[in-house]
Formats: sequence, structure tokens, C-alpha cells
Amino acid sequence: SVLDLAPLSPKTLGETEKLPMNYEGSYKPARVGLQRALQSGQMRNPLQMRQSHSGWSMRRPLSANSTPSGPRLSRAVGTGNSSPRQPLSSRLRPQEITDKVAASTSTAATGAGVAYRPPGMLQPQRIELPGYLNTPARRPDGEPLSPEERSTSIRKIKDLEMLTFACRRASKLREEGRAHFSLGVLRDNLGQYLKAIEAYTQFLRVCKECNDSQGAALGYHCIAVDYQLQGSGVTKEAEDKQKSGATEILGSPSEKTIKPELLRKAIYYHNRHRENADSIGKFVAHLNMGLAYAQLGEREASTVNHQYALRYALQLHSLEGQSLAIGSLSFSAGMYDQEPDKMKILVERYVDLCGVLKQTRNQAVALKKLGILASQQGQNEQSIEYFQQAIECARAQGDHEAEKDCAVRLGIAAGQAKMAEHLSTILQRSVIGPD
Repeated sequence: SVLDLAPLSPKTLGETEKLPMNYEGSYKPARVGLQRALQSGQMRNPLQMRQSHSGWSMRRPLSANSTPSGPRLSRAVGTGNSSPRQPLSSRLRPQEITDKVAASTSTAATGAGVAYRPPGMLQPQRIELPGYLNTPARRPDGEPLSPEERSTSIRKIKDLEMLTFACRRASKLREEGRAHFSLGVLRDNLGQYLKAIEAYTQFLRVCKECNDSQGAALGYHCIAVDYQLQGSGVTKEAEDKQKSGATEILGSPSEKTIKPELLRKAIYYHNRHRENADSIGKFVAHLNMGLAYAQLGEREASTVNHQYALRYALQLHSLEGQSLAIGSLSFSAGMYDQEPDKMKILVERYVDLCGVLKQTRNQAVALKKLGILASQQGQNEQSIEYFQQAIECARAQGDHEAEKDCAVRLGIAAGQAKMAEHLSTILQRSVIGPD
């Protein structure tokens, strides 16, 4: 047979292969070898493999910080003709939705062991995409990069800038959009939020050219978060400290310089994100808008947005989402600041959720707030109990600053608890007189 080749003997290095007897020097098509490989099971037949017609971001779940894969938010750039998809809440079981909402926010459970860092729910939440599609991993906002990581990121940025130019010349919109998005992530990691906004704006332009509404929602979200980070007080001094590896973290009061015009821009883009997003996207948009309104001092708007976020979290059966929404209601400036009874109910619920989700540090912060509320209402014994629990949580987490703060407050509460008894004793002695 023409296909039967003579068996080859083992050869030493540099020895030529012996030609078969029926070799005629004629060309044999490559499909001959392919057919053998398919029949022997060494290769899978591409024509029988399941083909995916969805775009690159339709197949990527959202992830955060990090961790597990998150919800599908965005179709690919260039997939405008794809068929409409069912809402996420109708495609996932309740536990799956809980996991995906937990993964879709980048600061959902951060802050362990970091001094002076506010609770995670008071940071703008990001919707993340996983790394299996070759987009860079996102670092938590404000976390400094090592010199090696910075140089690597800068090299990648130069490569991606060239790639975007080449894709534009070749009219490869999907690849161009992915490159712009990757540029934005790298700029965010470097703390270059203005340049990141430029990259996300280009990503948004590509999405609009492709009529990709969900991709546009992702672009609006990324632009909004970057404006919010700048408006929340990421000053030049704070960026320098991050570059130098200082321990101060985004959100320290000494570094806060609120910029209302940037926060207004952030709210505008969060609204655009909300208009184009699914339930999880709406949850994140309302959560971030509530934080922005709180920083602008608009308590009513902040509370309303956080309540909407809580509603979406309840619809999605997400404990993590409820934790973020209730935590934002409890710790950001809102309408419940003047209603200690309602505030206490919110914080108690937040403590329970933190216990279920094993968020020890946030639980310590919440217990400390319960102690402060009880002390303000004159419930000194209950205040002492809350502060003791907060000290235990902070000690288990290794947060020495929080432990010291709670210990001081515990001493003050103990003094106030015994003050009434001490004053009554003094009054009795003054009336009755010394024995």
C-alpha cells in the first residue's frame, strides 16, 4: 500500500533516515497523516468539536480580588449580533448567585491585618474579569507595586499600545477592545487613573461601534470607579506613598481631599452602567453611587441607593451582597445616623452576616460601632460587652491598632458605668455626713 511506510530503526544523533522502498519523490498531502492521527485517537476531529459562537467577554465570569470566577457581565466586543441572553438570576441557582456576587466585587472581604484601613464596603467595588482570557490581573486599589512589578507593567503597557495600533490598522475590533481594556487595568495597578480612563474610553468606543451594550456597561463601570477613586481623595502625596511602598492605605483621613466635580462624573457613569447592566451590575452601580453621594454629603440619596443595592442583593439571594449593602448603610453617612435604634438593628444584622461569612475584621469594626451606639444611649454594661467582643475579634485577626482602640473605649465605658454609682455615693455622704 502507498500509505504503508517502512518501520524506522532507532537512529543516533546526526544519522539520516532511510527512505522506504516505494519512495517516488512525489508529494503526499498532509491529510494522510491527519487521518491516521484521527483514527488512532491521537487528535480530536475539529469538525466534531462543539463550537462557541459567543464573544470573549460573554464566556468570562466576573472575579474579584481575586478569587473565584464571578458573574457574566459583558458580551464580547464585536458580538452585537448575538442572541439575547436570559437574566442571570434565572440562569443560576441561589447559591451560585451568592458565590458570583461575592466574586464580582474586588474589596468584598479585604483589609485583613491592615492598620487604619476602613471597612471594605466603604471602598468602591469593582467588577472583575478572570485571567484565563489573557487580561492582566487587577490589584486592589491603593496597593503599591514592587519595583519589579512596576517595570513589568510598564513593558506590558508599551506592548499593548503597539498592539492597539496594529489591531486598529487591521480592523480587528475585538482584539483592539481587549487590548484597551488590558491597558486600563495596568494603568489602574500603577495608580495612573487618568490614563486608565483614557484606555477605558477607547474600550467603550469599540463596544459602541459593535453595538455591544454589556461591554459598554463594563466600560462605564471602569470609568466611574476611576473617577470615584480620584474624587474620593487619592492625592499626589498618597500616590507617592503607594509608589514608595508606604503602609498608609487609600482612605486615611489625612490623605482625603474630596473633589465634588469628579464624584459627580463618577455618579453619571455609574448611572450609565446601571442602565446597561444586569441585576448584579445594578447592585454594584447602586452600591458605588451610594458611597459617592455619602462623600458629597447627600445623605438621603446615599441611603436610597444603598437600599436599592440591598434589594438587588436580596433578589439574588446573596449573603455577600447583603453584607456589602448593609455595611454601607451602617458605616457611610446616611439618614440612619440620626436614628440610633434603626442603626443598631442594621449593625447587628451586619455582625451576623460577618460571622457567617468569616469576615472577622469587619465584624470587629461593627462590634466597636455597637459599643459606641450603646455608650451614647447610656447602656454602659452592654457597651462594655460589645467592646470586649470587639477586642477578641481584633486579637484573633492580629489587628493591634483596633485592639488598642477598643481597649481604650472599654476603659471609658467601664468608668462611665461606675460613675453614676460613685456620684450617688458622694451625694449620700454629703447629705448624711461622715460617720
